[in-house]
Amino acid sequence: MLREWKTEWMKIRRRKIGLLVGAFVVLIFAWMTWAIRDSSKEQIYDGWRVCFLQFSLINTILLPTMIAMLASRLCDAEIKGNTLKLLCTMEKKGRLFDLKLLTGAVYLLLFIIAEYAMMFLLSAALGFGRPAEPRHLIYFFLENYTSSILLLLLQQVLSFFYENQIIPLAAGLFGSFAGLFSWFLPGAPVWYLIPWGYYSKLAYISYTWDEATRITTYYNAPFNFPGLLALLAIIAAGYAAGRYLFVTRKEI
Repeated sequence: MLREWKTEWMKIRRRKIGLLVGAFVVLIFAWMTWAIRDSSKEQIYDGWRVCFLQFSLINTILLPTMIAMLASRLCDAEIKGNTLKLLCTMEKKGRLFDLKLLTGAVYLLLFIIAEYAMMFLLSAALGFGRPAEPRHLIYFFLENYTSSILLLLLQQVLSFFYENQIIPLAAGLFGSFAGLFSWFLPGAPVWYLIPWGYYSKLAYISYTWDEATRITTYYNAPFNFPGLLALLAIIAAGYAAGRYLFVTRKEI
C-alpha cells in the first residue's frame, strides 16, 4: 500500500495542489489580519476566542470551494485521462478510492496546521492577553478538520462520478453559501443533514453585541459532542456508500 500511495503522490506532483492550498492559506491570513486590525483593546485581550470564531467562520465560506478544487485536482488525472480502467487492472478499486481520500486528508491536515501557526503568529504580534485554552485548540481541530473530511469525501465522490468537473465545483460553491447561512440559524436541526452546516453546529465560541455601546463580547459555549458523533457517523456511512458505489461502478 505504501508503494501505491507513493505512486499517488507522483501522479499529482505537477498538479500544483500545494500552490492551491497555499493560496487559500495566504488569503485567509490576509482576511484575518484585515478583520482584526481595528479590534478594540477588549477584543485584542480576548484574541484567541476571536480567532477561533473568525477562523471557523472564514473556513465555512472558503473551505467548501477549496475542497472542491482539491478533490477535482486529485481525481482529474484519472478522469480526464480516462485511465480508471487501466489503473484498476493494477490495483484494487477500493484501495484507489482510499488513497485519494488519504492524500486529500494530508493536505487538509497541513492546512489546519497552517491555521494554528497563523493564530500563534497573530497572538505574538498583537499580544493577546487571555491565553489559549488547550481544550479550545482541540475543539478547533475537531470542528474544522472533521467537517472538512466530510466535505472532501463528498467532493471526491462527485469528482469521480462526473467527467465534467464543473458540477463538483458548483457543489462546492453552493456549499459555501449554505454553510454561511447555517451560522444565522444555528439551532435548526436541518443543519445536521447538510454537510456544510457542521462548521457552525460544532462552534464552541459565541458572542453578544451590545447595540448601545457597540461592544462585542465573546464567551465559551458548550462543545456539541452529540453533533460530533453525528458527523462521525455520517462520515463512516458516507465513506462506506461512496466506496461501494466506486467499486461497483460498471465503467471501471
